[in-house]
Amino acid sequence: MPAPTPTELFLALGSVVKRLRHSPLPGAEQGHAWIGAHPAPRHINALLQIATDGPIGMTELADRLHVSLATMSQVVTELGDWGLIERSTDESDRRRILVSVATAHRPLTRAIIDQRLRPLQRTLRRLEPDEAAALLRGLVVLAEELGAATAATKEMTR
Repeated sequence: MPAPTPTELFLALGSVVKRLRHSPLPGAEQGHAWIGAHPAPRHINALLQIATDGPIGMTELADRLHVSLATMSQVVTELGDWGLIERSTDESDRRRILVSVATAHRPLTRAIIDQRLRPLQRTLRRLEPDEAAALLRGLVVLAEELGAATAATKEMTR
């Protein structure tokens, strides 16, 4: 099989992004849990990580999502303002704050996980381990290159 061309990759990624963008979050049609909230991808990513691995500390959450602690703090504050997460103190280290999904929103969060992560799980099951590793590696490299291109464009416009 010949290597895919950049155009084929672009079209395939466009198809994936289109499907993600046009897939409303569960409960959105009834305004459930999102009343007054305008979640961005960073909020959904954090909420999914908290739901999957919570309660979780802020530093660990920032590390897993590859963002600064300041950015993570802002996202968690917004999620807290919307009532989607709860903060607690770690009993073993009283200086450490843990975040978890608010009890009332656990069913919604489970629905989001089912909608957003289940297709990925099914995809990974369909791939051989080396194919799945190559897919992940390719996406990481693509994200790095897109980040570098964005930085270069910003630098040129200064």
